[in-house]
Amino acid sequence: TAAATAAALDMPLPPASADEVVLEEPSVTRNDDGGPFPSMFSAHDILSKDLHQMEALLEKLKPQCRYKDFVDGVIFECVEGDGCKRYMSLEAAITACDQAGNKCGGVVITGDAQYEIRKGTQVGQSPSGERTMLRQCSFDVVAPPPEFHVPEGVDVDKIGTLVDGKPTIFVSVASYRDHRCTGTVESLFERALHPQRVFVGVVEQNSYTSSYDKPCIRVKRSCAEMPYQTLCKYANQIRVHMVQAEGSLGPTFGRHRADRLYRGETYAMQVDAHSTMLKHWDDEGISQHTKTGNDMAVLTNYPSDVTAINANGLAKWQTTPMMCASHFEGEMLRFDSNPETRIPARFLGSPVLQPFWGAGASFSKGHRLVRVPYDCCLSMLFTGEEISMAMRMWTNGYDLYTFHHSIIYHQYGGGPGGKRPPMFWENSGSHSNDAQRSVNRIKKLIGMDVAPGSYSEENFEKYGLGSRRPLSKYLRLFDIDFPARRVGDNCPLVTSFQVHEKLIVHLRKDGQGLDYSRVPEDLFHKR
Repeated sequence: TAAATAAALDMPLPPASADEVVLEEPSVTRNDDGGPFPSMFSAHDILSKDLHQMEALLEKLKPQCRYKDFVDGVIFECVEGDGCKRYMSLEAAITACDQAGNKCGGVVITGDAQYEIRKGTQVGQSPSGERTMLRQCSFDVVAPPPEFHVPEGVDVDKIGTLVDGKPTIFVSVASYRDHRCTGTVESLFERALHPQRVFVGVVEQNSYTSSYDKPCIRVKRSCAEMPYQTLCKYANQIRVHMVQAEGSLGPTFGRHRADRLYRGETYAMQVDAHSTMLKHWDDEGISQHTKTGNDMAVLTNYPSDVTAINANGLAKWQTTPMMCASHFEGEMLRFDSNPETRIPARFLGSPVLQPFWGAGASFSKGHRLVRVPYDCCLSMLFTGEEISMAMRMWTNGYDLYTFHHSIIYHQYGGGPGGKRPPMFWENSGSHSNDAQRSVNRIKKLIGMDVAPGSYSEENFEKYGLGSRRPLSKYLRLFDIDFPARRVGDNCPLVTSFQVHEKLIVHLRKDGQGLDYSRVPEDLFHKR
């Protein structure tokens, strides 16, 4: 609830220490669109507010809901976690429905005059005379944060802020109702060798009517009482965008907004909200990127499981998953998990080239976020997110590598208690056709025939393909055929390191990516 969230944040924050380095003023609250709720906070803003301030602020995020009159008929599906529990009064049922948030579609009165809360909004005929009162909610979705703009006269390739004369790292974390977000942010600072050079952008997509949802930026004790808690110590280095989970439109919705929290840092990394980090991950990430000799390198994989790292942040083995397996799921290409691989010593600690990109672990120069930010308009898309980003990066001149060894670890299970957070699909009922429209937008992007009006044209050119390389060469090299919904087997070529060894010889001498004009399109797959 808003009150519970506010209570968790009821802690004054002491002033930043004299030697603390920040890129911005301590308060970065922004509200550029004139809406009722700020589009960007710093963690300092959040942790320094008192209970009443935060409670009043979060109240603006709550949907305004009303219940319609009872009608004949019933909603059949029970609310997850409630199990069609019986309530003795209408007031108790309404309270439970409100606490369930957008999982609850209304209240049903049974034949014996008791009440149950139900999921969905479709009222069907009841053989036992049940009646239903539908819940209807409305709210204004918080506007996205303001974008970063490259200062006039600055070369995009030279973007990069410094702290103590050393490069900074921006880390984006998009969280959907995920109680593990706090631990992820703490891990980013606690396991960094140079935490003063790490800046984190969090998109918190919570249901502010639900007692389940916990704020990402929360501490156990007041920062005044315990100023050395991780989130207190680095509060000025954390930017937060809060938006209602009820208004979320899938993974690209949160990650697009997270990209907009970037403010010119030298490097950019993307992780899921249920990740933990290798000890000294920041130094290791920069070192691995540097060893590629390629300023356009993007290090990426489906992260290793969290069981592959010990409690001190040390890896149990020096391996990495490589991205090569894939299959068509409907009209879009979906990447598959791959086994851990040990990179041979002959590559001298460098990451190696691969064809695909994973959203759960990505490390690059910051200019990648300027050139290839997440698309604004891929509502409710899941399968298609990663291949669309891979194609846009590749055509903009970026090269995809696996890490030499993992620096990001992912909690694939539910965590303590085994319970997984809710998923964005709970919003699909009111956006039933969005996923297909998003698929159509990607099909249009890659030059396929799409019916006019069947996809969003908003900012289509801005989030389009690059002009440095033709998409046709990428598709031909890695044997991807969208019209036929067919993809070749790239794994033997990737895991034997043929892809890396045959392509790396074409790295430009200035380190500005591979020169694919010298690469025959049938290098790996003959037809």
